[in-house]
Amino acid sequence: MIPMEPGPEDMARILAERRAQMDDARAYARYAHSRTGLLISYLRRLANRIDPTGRARRDLR
Repeated sequence: MIPMEPGPEDMARILAERRAQMDDARAYARYAHSRTGLLISYLRRLANRIDPTGRARRDLR
């Protein structure tokens, strides 16, 4: 038996469910990063790569 392709209503429902799952996963990742400090260390390393001397960042404080 060949499965039928989902109709437009089913596709909209499936996409909405996947979008909700992605939002939940993004929220969990953000929470985990902020709790463990991974996000801060990542941003610090990124800033050090962009401006190794920190000269441009001194004016922002």
